[in-house]
Amino acid sequence: MRLTDVVIDYGSTRVGPVDADVPAGTVTVLQGTSGSGKTSLCLAMTGFLTSSSGQVEGDLGVLVPQNPREWLNPRHTVGEVIEHTWAARRNGRSAKSEGQVAGSGGRSAKGGSAGADASSGTSATGELATLLYRALLSPELASHRCGELSGGQAARVCIARALASGIDTIVFDEPTAALDPSNAARIAWLINDLSTAGKTIVWATHDRDLVAATDTGYSYITL
Repeated sequence: MRLTDVVIDYGSTRVGPVDADVPAGTVTVLQGTSGSGKTSLCLAMTGFLTSSSGQVEGDLGVLVPQNPREWLNPRHTVGEVIEHTWAARRNGRSAKSEGQVAGSGGRSAKGGSAGADASSGTSATGELATLLYRALLSPELASHRCGELSGGQAARVCIARALASGIDTIVFDEPTAALDPSNAARIAWLINDLSTAGKTIVWATHDRDLVAATDTGYSYITL
């Protein structure tokens, strides 16, 4: 992904211009103080917001939002969240449209079988368990409703949903902001692991100490 002179103008406030590369298969840290425009840039990189000028070139990423509970329907189970994402992937919906569905209360299409890829040769149940494990979640949580989850669990469900989308670039908007230090460290090291596995990561954060503790050769964008 390449950001070329990206400006987001709200009238009273303005973000940018931002000119930066997001190298594939690495972690890029988007850093800045509160109010500097990190969330706005995350939304632009995932298609939820159109910049006032400039371009976001390349394939858009999938968003892991700052307030995960607001993006999960409390009535849906964790398994249903992942199944809806798989259904959107099979039906060719974009990451933006799936995220908009999730953000509006999870009213996604319910058709289609819960999804293993045809080439995987594994059952939907097995693939779901593997996906939850990758996101540091117990497979038993698949039957829990999202309204029952802790903040840390909700954040990891949003990560699992991003992985289920099949999109290579994952944009984390302050994923550790509301978490205790233990859960924040788990998410930080998970970000590292996903990059090692080949994902392109954008990590928006103001927590420089956490970044410093996990930095394995990150790139940086400063607002």
